[in-house]
Amino acid sequence: MKLILRHIIFLFCILGLSVCSSCTRQKKLNKYISLWRGDKIPYGSFYAFENLPSLFPNASIHTNAVSPKTFYYDAAAANDSESNLKAYIILSPSVIPDSDEVSAMINFAGSGHQVFISALHIGTELLKALHVRLSDSLSRGYNDSLQLSLYKPVSHDSVSYIYPGYCLDSYFIFLDSTHTQVLGRNFLGKPDFIRIAFHHGGSVFVQLAPLAFSNFFLLHSRNKTYYDFALSYLPETTSEVLWDDYFRYRKTGDFSALHFILGNRALRWAFWLIVLLFSLLYLFESKRKQRAIRNIPAPGNASVDFVKTVGRLYFQQKNNQNLALKMIAAFLEHIRTTYHIPTAELNDEFSGKLARRSGKDGDEIRNLVSAIHESRMQPEMSDRQLMGLQQQIERFNKSKS
Repeated sequence: MKLILRHIIFLFCILGLSVCSSCTRQKKLNKYISLWRGDKIPYGSFYAFENLPSLFPNASIHTNAVSPKTFYYDAAAANDSESNLKAYIILSPSVIPDSDEVSAMINFAGSGHQVFISALHIGTELLKALHVRLSDSLSRGYNDSLQLSLYKPVSHDSVSYIYPGYCLDSYFIFLDSTHTQVLGRNFLGKPDFIRIAFHHGGSVFVQLAPLAFSNFFLLHSRNKTYYDFALSYLPETTSEVLWDDYFRYRKTGDFSALHFILGNRALRWAFWLIVLLFSLLYLFESKRKQRAIRNIPAPGNASVDFVKTVGRLYFQQKNNQNLALKMIAAFLEHIRTTYHIPTAELNDEFSGKLARRSGKDGDEIRNLVSAIHESRMQPEMSDRQLMGLQQQIERFNKSKS
């Protein structure tokens, strides 16, 4: 009974420790910046997209995955009137349209429609068409927190906003004040949100802090009003809102299905998982079905075989002196061809050069040279002396470790 009671107490202790550790473990913040309308992560734009009906109750909400050239010409062919005004909203880290797309967006705004762009990086073609210039670097707020101000649509009072997340925004260093209205500024007081007026009441809005429309920013404190005020500049009579998915995946070139897949986190994981599974399948199948490779012996070296044969012949005849001289001659030939050192005189200068060029120890070289001298001077050599000379030569010929 006591043993069972001890086990129960032990289990409760383990459970208590696990609960405490799980409570004290801090939850990591997902810092991936997606700005994707379907992402509920801190830097997704799920909140901004889902709340469009509250700002435009009489408008139809659609997503757009085609080039502005396509829907602009479709709108022009439909002869849109003032009763069918459209708002084209682009929220993306980068918006880099080509020249034809820039013309379509400008003409779309010139027809009385609205274009709302919020991005960190905007293509030079579009900036030139709007007659604005941006700063070369991103601005940083105090304590690395994004700080913005916005003018209210009706009273034009300035309202400030801040949140403890990423601070990534740019600002305008030049704009045409005759056609441009400043709607918001960054913490330096530089304009980062403007409205450029076009004919028939059309406008192009450019906002350079897209993280202000992220879930993290809008759900922090009272920051939701930034979203309400910013989009309230769009006309109340807007009948259709197009939320852009095209520029989210298009940096340069045409829209690509692969870019669409890799730009979405869930599709990206599925894509790479499929690639991994097919790679593993190919690897195992190729190994299982591979035919056996016949073992082909390497071709022999006839010169080496000849030298070994002659060496054994001399050794069997006990002509050690002659064999030693031939070994020395072959070794010196190797020195001349490999290290380019003359071998006419085997003195201290020769030993020093050979040691430097071969990287061998100087004492080892001097001992070998001394052994060569002794072998040349002796009229006869014993088997032990011959083997000692052969071992010294082989030790030298081995590659340096």
